[in-house]
Amino acid sequence: MILIISFPENSHVDRVTAHLSRPWRLVSTDWFPSRLALAMRAGGERRLALRLPDGEWIDLETVGAAWYRRIRPLEMDPALTDPTSRLFAWSESTEALGGIWASLDCFWMNQPHADDRAQRKLWQLREAMAVGLAVPDTLVTNDPAEARAFIEARGPEQVIRKAFRNIAEAPRHTERLGSADLARLDQVRFAPVTFQSFVAADLDLRTTYVDGEMFTAAIRSEPEYEADYRPGLGSATVTPYRLPDEVAERLDMLMKRLSLAYGAVDFRVTPEGEHVFLEVNPAGEYLFASERTGQPVPQAIAACLERHDRQHGQ
Repeated sequence: MILIISFPENSHVDRVTAHLSRPWRLVSTDWFPSRLALAMRAGGERRLALRLPDGEWIDLETVGAAWYRRIRPLEMDPALTDPTSRLFAWSESTEALGGIWASLDCFWMNQPHADDRAQRKLWQLREAMAVGLAVPDTLVTNDPAEARAFIEARGPEQVIRKAFRNIAEAPRHTERLGSADLARLDQVRFAPVTFQSFVAADLDLRTTYVDGEMFTAAIRSEPEYEADYRPGLGSATVTPYRLPDEVAERLDMLMKRLSLAYGAVDFRVTPEGEHVFLEVNPAGEYLFASERTGQPVPQAIAACLERHDRQHGQ
């Protein structure tokens, strides 16, 4: 059986499940512990199971492939109103559910601990360098003097700033530094900021990596989106692209070092033709690229999950 750990009405998941022929079940972590039950036994009878909100029990020993994609926070029962009790219940629930995932003997896309570790952009860059991929000259610091020296050595117009994560409550697009940024540079002391040398781009690339397969889309944006293609996707031209063999081989090495079976990878292609690695999102979106290029990413994910589930059942 294929276990999908995500949430209902997720278009990226729905496109994949439309191509699944083997049994599958969806589990949303925000169902736990109020609507989702677990049962694990050791030392006697062996059992590892989940009870879905509709009452069905899933025998997790039969799971051959698990897809872990963009989980939601646990939701405590509203009847539990005491703050201390809620905190204890959340802590115990987190430990128990994490133990369930760690106990699954199956193929993962991606292992929860690998997914979490690979979110660390500093580690990504070091590992990308280790396999020979080109990366931008980067500084991450909360020291204003370090930031100022980095910027002065290149010129403000040749430096971009970016956030580790673009959270909904405090959205931050990647942008070239402006006078307002320079005026508040001392505020770097409040939280680390990522500064990078601006990489001029002939093209932006989004490569969707699926267990060794690579689907790359080339994104040609309007000039005003030269630092971040995402706000300009509506007017961008998106076409299929083939990574050079050497870049593809090094990307495959990187994904293996990160222990990722899936990832959405961003590159920039400079006017000179150099492919510069920017980052990998372990649960990145693929539909905006696959729908406009016709690349069969949902089919590839479904085939990967079914292949590993079938192998587990043999």
